[in-house]
Amino acid sequence: MKREVTADQFEEVRAKLSETDSAIKKVPISAIEVDVESIKHGRILVNGSPVKVNNRFYTKLGSMLNISSTLTRSMIEKGDHGIAAALINGLKDYRTKNSKSTDVILVADIKTKEIVDICPPARYRRVTNDTVLDVTERILNDNPNLMIETIDMNGMGGCSINFLNSEEIGFAQAGKDEFFKFGFSLIQTSRDTLVESYNQRLICSNGLRSSLGEGAIGGNSNISFEDKFRLGGTGTEDIRIFLNKIDDMKKRGFVSPAFNGAVTRATSTKASLSEVEKAFLCATSKLNEIDPELKKQYKSSIARQWFHGYGDAMARITRKGTDPYRLNDKQKQFIKTGMSIWDVVNSLTFLGSNNSGIDFDNKHELKYTAGNLFGKGNKEGYDLEFAQYASL
Repeated sequence: MKREVTADQFEEVRAKLSETDSAIKKVPISAIEVDVESIKHGRILVNGSPVKVNNRFYTKLGSMLNISSTLTRSMIEKGDHGIAAALINGLKDYRTKNSKSTDVILVADIKTKEIVDICPPARYRRVTNDTVLDVTERILNDNPNLMIETIDMNGMGGCSINFLNSEEIGFAQAGKDEFFKFGFSLIQTSRDTLVESYNQRLICSNGLRSSLGEGAIGGNSNISFEDKFRLGGTGTEDIRIFLNKIDDMKKRGFVSPAFNGAVTRATSTKASLSEVEKAFLCATSKLNEIDPELKKQYKSSIARQWFHGYGDAMARITRKGTDPYRLNDKQKQFIKTGMSIWDVVNSLTFLGSNNSGIDFDNKHELKYTAGNLFGKGNKEGYDLEFAQYASL
């Protein structure tokens, strides 16, 4: 199955991304107020005037104020007024500790007119979508072996432009007929323009965004390979440095030195109940369906067809006399499922890359989550990767 963005499709995407780009405004932190009604009404006060925000904003604000993101999300979901108090106190502390640097950047979705992010000015390193698309055209003109496989958009000004090199590379440990094409994703988030490694599993056209670390190219420690990096600023020199890093990836054929080992680990390690559950919840949280009965049917279909290990493990736990819904995440990390890490990654990337008959409102989030799981083995390790040592 060949996918490639044509010139006409590219111009359609340009128009859509221009319409949904974000806008920014620098304001003194002292101009921002949060009160106990802010969460309830979805707004903050800027210079005394109410301004709409979405729930993601409170998570970003909490992060800036060093409040636990897990705690913030939990309190928002429960409608707990405690989070308002925590944010109020956090703002006061932030103003006190940062008296010499009191400005922040507010990032707004120009389509919904809502504030979606907040950060210190030095942390905002994002060019406009138009600039990213201009850079994309330059990359294609300078690299005839590259094509745009897909452009994933989240409807809020964010996007992932996925480039692939024409060369096919086989990995026998994933299967005798397993061939991949490698490239990179040029990504727009609310505050960053960044690059991340991207590959396509050709047998099923699954696209995977992944970050496995960095390494030397061809044993030459003077030429490094970074598979994830951010734009350092928005000036001409920053963009030149950014493009030079992409060129370093090209010298390696866009293949991370760690990919070969990562595939071996992912195919040989069973996924824990925790790992499968997080992937399943990621997929079902992105369902674009309002009707509750249809949504329930779609969730059942996703569980049955792509995450069978989740239901099977939950049923096995129940048969053994334990309520699986009373287990915490740490306990779930020790429970084996019938799926490998590679199976779970492929389920997420299939749903994020192909027409499954199910509508998702943010497909590139599925590729991103799959990439995080895949890369987990190169960082802290998979939950059950060293389970054999439990008996020592």
